Amino acid sequence: MGLLDIIKGFFRRPSKFRLQKQKCPNCGETVVLTMKRCPKCGVRIKSMFRKRCPQCGHPNDLDAEKCEKCYHRFEAEGERPPKTYYICPICNYKMNEFLTSCPVCGTRFV
Repeated sequence: MGLLDIIKGFFRRPSKFRLQKQKCPNCGETVVLTMKRCPKCGVRIKSMFRKRCPQCGHPNDLDAEKCEKCYHRFEAEGERPPKTYYICPICNYKMNEFLTSCPVCGTRFV
């Protein structure tokens, strides 16, 4: 682990599961997924709750950054925003958001 990895760790966004509440499958007590054990029955939280890989379906630890089997990165799924396209009102050409005029018919956009 290098210095850059340590610095990146400070600025990493918290995972979605950190504040997520669930019912303990063993006793029904409400638990936060960052707890080590259920406060009522003592079952280990990590052993009861798993995150499935969207590519291969392999169950992984909740705090895993990538799949243990196929190495699919879980964090990369939510990072990329959906692409925005505009459709020209004259010729219906689908284009990127950064264009100021239609490359097909020449219509200027305000």
